[in-house]
Amino acid sequence: MNDRSDQRTESDSEEEFEPGIGDPYRFEAPSRQPGFARASKVMLVLGAILTVVGVVGGLGPIVFTSGDDKRQFMDLLMLAPAGVVLMFTGITGWVIAGGR
Repeated sequence: MNDRSDQRTESDSEEEFEPGIGDPYRFEAPSRQPGFARASKVMLVLGAILTVVGVVGGLGPIVFTSGDDKRQFMDLLMLAPAGVVLMFTGITGWVIAGGR
């Protein structure tokens, strides 16, 4: 007779390391975020704000103003790349910190 209880599959061994993976109601104790995670979230938000201000504030007036006024809004448009770099740094740090 062939007893299946002695045979172990690879999926059984993977589930041993995640005991609560099938339980959607498992309890996770609230924990404070480390300073690195908070700083990463702040960088993410600041980067998003800089990007929006740079794109909307830089491209909007360029489309709707005359030729002489366009030059002063190019400086505002330069906030967009800085915001994208700051957002990338914030997302990377947030993921490294655990993504919570």
